[in-house]
Amino acid sequence: MRNSLLMLLCFMMAWPLMADQVGLKQGTFSQEKHFKGFTKPFISEGLFKLTEQGLIWQVESPIKSKLVIKQGQVYTYNERGEAQLQKGAEPYVALLQAIIKHDKAALALQFNTREHADNDCQLLLPNDEMLQQIFSQFTVCADEKNVNSVRLQEINGNVTLLRFSYPQDGSPQ
Repeated sequence: MRNSLLMLLCFMMAWPLMADQVGLKQGTFSQEKHFKGFTKPFISEGLFKLTEQGLIWQVESPIKSKLVIKQGQVYTYNERGEAQLQKGAEPYVALLQAIIKHDKAALALQFNTREHADNDCQLLLPNDEMLQQIFSQFTVCADEKNVNSVRLQEINGNVTLLRFSYPQDGSPQ
C-alpha cells in the first residue's frame, strides 16, 4: 500500500505537466526503485492513461497490478478485476488535486520550489510534516508537453526514478 501511494504521489506530481489541453495523456513508464543496501534497482514497467475522469496506472512487469483514481478515491484491482478502495489515501488525493489543478497557492503550502541545475527540471522540497517524514525532495523533469522523469528521494536513502514515454504519433497505445 505504501509503495503504491508513493508511486502514485510521484506520478501525480507530474500530472499537471502531463495533462494536455484535451485532458488525455497516455504512454508507458518504467520505475526504478533503488533500496539502500542493494546494488541493483528493482524495476517495474507498465502503462498509464490519464483522462478527465481519472488515472489508470497499470504495472505489466514483473508482477501485474492496477491502480485507479476516480472520483477522489484510490482503488487497487485484484487478479479477478475486483476493485478495492484504498482507505487512508484521501490525504494524498487532496494534495494530488492541488497538483492536478496546478494550484500554486495550495502547492506553496506543501512545497518549496528550487531551481535545478538542469533547466528542464524543478526541485520540490516538502514543507508538510507528513511528507517530510517520507521524502526529502522531488525532482520533476519535463519538456514543453510532457513529463520525462520524476525522481523521489526518501529520507531513509531509498530513491525512486520514474521515466515516461509517449506515443510518437499521438495514437493510443
